[in-house]
Amino acid sequence: MSIIFLIVLILFALLVGGSFPYLLLFLVVFIYGYSILSHRKIKKDLIAVFWSDKDLVEKGDIVEINYKLYNSSLLPLVYAEVNDNISERLNNQERKTNVYFMTPFDTINIIRKIKCQHRGIYDVGKLEVVTGDIFGLKDTKLLIKDPLDLTVYPKVYNLKQFNISGSESFGSVTTTQKFNEDYSSIKNIRKYQQGDSIKRVNWKVTARKGELFVKNYDVSTNVELQLFMDFQSDKYSKDFDGLIEEKIVECAISIVRYALYRKVSTNFVTYTHKKIELRGKDIVSFRKFLELSARIRPTNNINLGDIIVNESRTFSPVTTVIIVTPKVEKKLISSILILKKMGYNIMLILANDFQKNKSLEKDINILEKSGVDIYKVDLEDDIRYALG
Repeated sequence: MSIIFLIVLILFALLVGGSFPYLLLFLVVFIYGYSILSHRKIKKDLIAVFWSDKDLVEKGDIVEINYKLYNSSLLPLVYAEVNDNISERLNNQERKTNVYFMTPFDTINIIRKIKCQHRGIYDVGKLEVVTGDIFGLKDTKLLIKDPLDLTVYPKVYNLKQFNISGSESFGSVTTTQKFNEDYSSIKNIRKYQQGDSIKRVNWKVTARKGELFVKNYDVSTNVELQLFMDFQSDKYSKDFDGLIEEKIVECAISIVRYALYRKVSTNFVTYTHKKIELRGKDIVSFRKFLELSARIRPTNNINLGDIIVNESRTFSPVTTVIIVTPKVEKKLISSILILKKMGYNIMLILANDFQKNKSLEKDINILEKSGVDIYKVDLEDDIRYALG
């Protein structure tokens, strides 16, 4: 419309002539020229700097993000509608739009305090600015960027107790079964009692005391932990607010921390667009698990029941298998029963909204009867007590 109007004015000035038509044409050309120039200057001279008080936080933490806009142009910004463009997943609040007037070389500061609702890696170094010229002929939408990432880790619960079982003679996880005594680690010395093996006699102490003394050994067992986190996308199709997904990850990462802190060899497996696998032996490697858990999302419909038996080919005889899932279905139940028959210790962590999905409990009856340890974690549950 602007181009058509300008052509009409040019034809009018040429055909009619006179000072007024040319004055009118000059004014319109000046206005259009100023509009074009001001928009170009705005794009070039609007500078932004962003920073935050933290770059690594845990879900539920509050972070302060600062945005500074500087108009380095000689031309004013008549108005600037500024939107922080923060992901709704990071913060469930509605986007805030503020309108500012900026004189030449003026600065505006915007501070946002955000409670991090979901884990993930977020690009928060972006502002959407809608501005225009003084005549209101045209709006310009700018996306101003300054590199600023915020990593939100899942909430990690410090489990005081979690029953990880094992069945080998030497290792680091305490057990009460006598046949798992660790003969490389002496607990204490006591007097001989009838029935004690002669192999347990401590001959040095016996010679010194003049009566029989025997050695008590620490009781321990080796355990290898194989943890599967079920990220089959269909199981999260109704998880619109992401609460079930968050609970699943929190359960998994809290168990991993518990195991690594006790030096239990841990192998973590999940499937997104491809297989994701990570191994660790002690708490030093826990940071890698945290970083991984912040990045991954359920993006593919890979059924854990289809692959879990094949994965078992790499298990050692002392492996404890833990499956963290929002739902069990026929394929997964069948695979769990197969692993159970193969002699593996199986633990199932079922995290969901049991108030809305009461049918979930019916699906696990057959597993409970087969001796599978099952933990049910509701969305409102404290994981420390639900798994303790």
